[in-house]
Amino acid sequence: MRMTNLGQCGFLLEIAGVRIVTDPYLSDFVDRHHAGDPSWTRNYAPPCTLAELRPDLVLISHAHDDHMDPLTLGAYRAAGGDCPIAAPAPECGLLKHLYFSQIIEARAEQGFSQGKVRITPVICAHTEPHVDALGRFRELSYLIEGEGLRVFFGGDASLYDGLAQRVGKCDYAILPVNGRDDYRTFHNIIGNTTPEEACALAAAWNAVLIPAHYDLYDGNACPLQSVQQAAEAAGVKLFVPRLGMPEEMGMKNEA
Repeated sequence: MRMTNLGQCGFLLEIAGVRIVTDPYLSDFVDRHHAGDPSWTRNYAPPCTLAELRPDLVLISHAHDDHMDPLTLGAYRAAGGDCPIAAPAPECGLLKHLYFSQIIEARAEQGFSQGKVRITPVICAHTEPHVDALGRFRELSYLIEGEGLRVFFGGDASLYDGLAQRVGKCDYAILPVNGRDDYRTFHNIIGNTTPEEACALAAAWNAVLIPAHYDLYDGNACPLQSVQQAAEAAGVKLFVPRLGMPEEMGMKNEA
């Protein structure tokens, strides 16, 4: 497997000949809604466009702007891009508006395949689980399996009872580490796993922790040192991919 960090919760995973992009946020859409606020100005430019990544599949965890970005997806569609895109079933309106033709309305525990890779949507609690009137989850995580590897992509995950058991062992856990606090909750910034919680979950799975969602915006960030300290305390192996640089990954003992 090869992994490229795209920023926030965006990653390119090349596994079993399939190019999978998670939560591509490759624009300044959030900045535009917080004009003049330096805490909501990107700390680094997008490393590429979605079209340049040539994805075979895009996985979207939920509809927040830094995960389902209309500018990133719109530019990709305008460039002729039309690969399969999976998103929680209640949150596919933007994809339909942009006239994507291969929309996968993902539902928890209803797996699907792309080439030799199997993807299983997993219930995601963004602080808590949210469902629509039909009981379909509005946020999802994804378990990605191929080449003998199991990779958990959390999206904006928080802990809930049964999550560790639902997934079982995996090789890599891509988890947010920006946590939550009263200030962000008051300002309607929904929280995610803390560094300690992410490390505990990775430890339960015997997985290498890949931290996400910690350095793009100062208004919702976490010092990497805090993640390193938590990983050391938990005895968890931590791997921090360099932005925009493909990283060769093997089984967890080779990371």
